[in-house]
Amino acid sequence: MLISSQYKDIIIGQGIRSLPGWKMAIYLYVIDGLLIDCGPESMKGSISKFLQEKHIEQVALTHIHEDHSGMAAWLQRQMNVPVYLHEKAIPKAKRKAKYRLYRHITWGERPAFNPQPMPERLVTDKYTFDVIDSPGHMRYHNIFHEKNQGWLFTGDLYIGTKPLGASYDDNMLETIATINKILALDFDMIFCAHSGVVQNGKAMFQKKLDFLLEIQDKVNVLRQQGLDNHEIDKRLNPQKLPVTFFSRGEWSSYHMVNTI
Repeated sequence: MLISSQYKDIIIGQGIRSLPGWKMAIYLYVIDGLLIDCGPESMKGSISKFLQEKHIEQVALTHIHEDHSGMAAWLQRQMNVPVYLHEKAIPKAKRKAKYRLYRHITWGERPAFNPQPMPERLVTDKYTFDVIDSPGHMRYHNIFHEKNQGWLFTGDLYIGTKPLGASYDDNMLETIATINKILALDFDMIFCAHSGVVQNGKAMFQKKLDFLLEIQDKVNVLRQQGLDNHEIDKRLNPQKLPVTFFSRGEWSSYHMVNTI
């Protein structure tokens, strides 16, 4: 099921996917004919109904992960609209994705699709979004800034202020560098792919940066004491979350420690 709501000119679709001990919200955004991220194939029924009721002229994907791009092939086939993606991720998009069973159960398939290279700006009749390279959650990740409105569509860069872990694709040093870069932008509202509409966006990113720098300081102290990253992870995170077990370590606090 996809719940529809609206913030100013932005139409929002919200759904939930879950596994035992874990759940994740999914948010899609439609602004003046522009769809930002298209959601997972596992929600095809509700997402396709939501999209068919909207006027979609173009699609911009923040990144290639299947919870953001799973419906891209359907959009190209059924709605014949251009889909934009980070240029370096295009070769991967043209192949059907392969990943572990828990991701198939949660997100479904990610069929091959044929995206176009992301432009420097995404332009609609009413709005202009600057495309910003934003590595961290994964190397080829973009966020979209509408500076006249103070809007920042952040994909998976934000999620929350105090992450408990990270995926094998994440790099915390790159995340820290990207947050430092975007804090120079003029924005107030975050539109996150998993946390929805977040007010006081710049302050929230500053909180996340402060948290990551605090973890970095703790890790560096323990490294100076001679502990390796596995030992540091056990010291800082003695209790493992369910997602670490059913992902077989693809999502873990260790990936934060190892890349910070």
